[in-house]
Amino acid sequence: MLNSIKKIKKIKMKKGAILFMMILITGFGFAQSKDNRNESGRHLKPAGLNKFYGTWKYEGQGDVFTIVLTKDEYYNKNSGDKLDFAVGYHSYKRDGVMIDGYDAGGNNTITTGSFDKKVNNENILSFRFRETKNRVNARGTLTYVKGNPDKLIFKLILAEGGGMISIDGKGSQYKLHVPNNIELKRVK
Repeated sequence: MLNSIKKIKKIKMKKGAILFMMILITGFGFAQSKDNRNESGRHLKPAGLNKFYGTWKYEGQGDVFTIVLTKDEYYNKNSGDKLDFAVGYHSYKRDGVMIDGYDAGGNNTITTGSFDKKVNNENILSFRFRETKNRVNARGTLTYVKGNPDKLIFKLILAEGGGMISIDGKGSQYKLHVPNNIELKRVK
């Protein structure tokens, strides 16, 4: 009887050691696969995004509205994937006086520029826009003028919908301080 108890204990210890080794090996395997995935993650470069990068300008009736778009990358730590998107800033001057935005190299007022899956058109860039004067957020699109790769239509819609928006806790009608529904020409 004593021998059979000793044999059962040895079997349990062997099973425990085997289980521990399996867990250790499996854990090491998962750790390795995660590291490999991060090193070999995909770099997602949406087709057609490069054509939006650059400087674009509207001039008319004393107004000069400029946007500068550059490439940025979002890195997903979990998958190791990188995704390209457009960011930039705007400048709006009336008769040479700054109304909204930044002169050069300002903070990004145009962010997360990418293609909307619902629209599925690489000639329409969707983005988020932030006015600097009252820090109001809007959604926007840049749409290529058909047949002209050096012209874009710039449109904004208030992020809170319609013309009603809350500024400093007070709801009111709001008009954006930048031109809207305008044609921009490529400068560089």
